[in-house]
Amino acid sequence: MRLGDRVLRSAAEPALRPHGDPVTQRRPLWRPPALLRAIFLGDWHPVLRDPLDLFRLSFVVGAVVFHLTGDDHAATQLALNAVAVFVARMVDLPRVFDWGFCIAMFFNGWGDALHLFVDWSWYDNVVHITLPCFFAPMIYIGLSRIEVVPEPALVRLRATRLFGMGFIAFCIGVTAVTVYEVYEWIAVRWFGQNLFISYADTIADIADGFLGSLVGALLLCLWALGRFSSHRSVRDARGYRL
Repeated sequence: MRLGDRVLRSAAEPALRPHGDPVTQRRPLWRPPALLRAIFLGDWHPVLRDPLDLFRLSFVVGAVVFHLTGDDHAATQLALNAVAVFVARMVDLPRVFDWGFCIAMFFNGWGDALHLFVDWSWYDNVVHITLPCFFAPMIYIGLSRIEVVPEPALVRLRATRLFGMGFIAFCIGVTAVTVYEVYEWIAVRWFGQNLFISYADTIADIADGFLGSLVGALLLCLWALGRFSSHRSVRDARGYRL
């Protein structure tokens, strides 16, 4: 076979994944109008890319405002949450997981700053479910960046491989939940923090965390089944993010 024929043949054949399966690129089922895509899916600037980056900045602005008003506790909580959402930006998560994690951190940070955990009894359950739900996939995808675990988009579509990926993500979530409950106990017992802890509250928080971690692991498996990219997105011919 001549070199030119070989090049033409290789260009016509689908690319192969490391394990030999052809790469299939998923097309979106619906594309919004060009203006909406430019606003919500296009990159405005390398520093300030889209509305999600504005959403991240709300944590920084809130921390500054609370600090100026003398509420250093709320300012600290929002500052810590700001660090978390900007770390998620560095991981280059898919938009769905990025938005989910930022919204979960919004519930956590602003709920603490505005004392919603005390005012609304159900609010604690919401945070303890949503946060592990998106924290676990974020950490898994981050680990895949440094090749500790397989890339979700490259996992073979076999039950054992998907179960392994989901199980690792689930374990990441429940480990984070358990570590946080230990932190709460240490903060109260050793440092005298004003946190409400009890046996029933701890068990309820862990149960919520287990549920959220399970949902997050299932979402990650569904994402892998769909063969969607585990990065933020891919540009189309016009330069917009899909």
